[in-house]
Amino acid sequence: MSMVLLDSKQVEQFQRDGYLPIGPLLTLDQVGALRTALDELWTQWARSLGVSLGEYRRVVSQWTNVWESHPVLDAQLRVPQLAAMAATLINCQRVRLFHDHVISKPPEHSHTIPWHQDYPYWPVSAPRAVSLWLALDDADEESGCMHFMPGAHRDGERPAVDFLNDTTHWGQRGDEQVAVPIPAGWGIFHDCLSWHTSPPNNSSRPRRAHITIYMDAECTYWPSHSEWHPMNKRVSVAPGEIFNDDRFPILGGKP
Repeated sequence: MSMVLLDSKQVEQFQRDGYLPIGPLLTLDQVGALRTALDELWTQWARSLGVSLGEYRRVVSQWTNVWESHPVLDAQLRVPQLAAMAATLINCQRVRLFHDHVISKPPEHSHTIPWHQDYPYWPVSAPRAVSLWLALDDADEESGCMHFMPGAHRDGERPAVDFLNDTTHWGQRGDEQVAVPIPAGWGIFHDCLSWHTSPPNNSSRPRRAHITIYMDAECTYWPSHSEWHPMNKRVSVAPGEIFNDDRFPILGGKP
């Protein structure tokens, strides 16, 4: 599929709202290939634990750095047009991978992800990053699509949210939240300071998404910003240095 790069109106929309739905980014055949890759990995990992695939997917809902486990998922990260879009939205020359992950909300076995920003959890020197939330199934309000608080990213960083004891309340501003349903093969770019949430999957369908986190390639490692993060153990540089290319590869940049 030939992707058209972002125009000025889309960039302005992203800057204003903190998120941008866009698509289609994948054909249905490409979506199918990603689903198949995940099924192969899940079957392998379930077998290694001695449980059924259904049981495994009911218990485990998130997988990180899947790009290292399957060539189809690795190739998805390296689509140059997507990296160019990310670099345009961050306004940098090149982007590198912070990490990718897959989030699955199976029917009847999922829960609400509370309102949060992503950046407070990251050992990264500056909030110069975007995530691409790529739908592998149709994501609507019934199945737990993403919700955003438009413009809240411009309020700056706030302390990390306790996911088990959510105390985020928007008051009257709560009426401004927007549900963003998208079909399979579409994506949502969102700023690392955007406020977002997603409800449970109350449909009879799966809701799978592949997320790629692009950061400005010049960002440096800053562990004091987030003392615990699974990526910390993958860093081989000193605090204040640019991330190591082997685990945080350059993915591309502006055309």
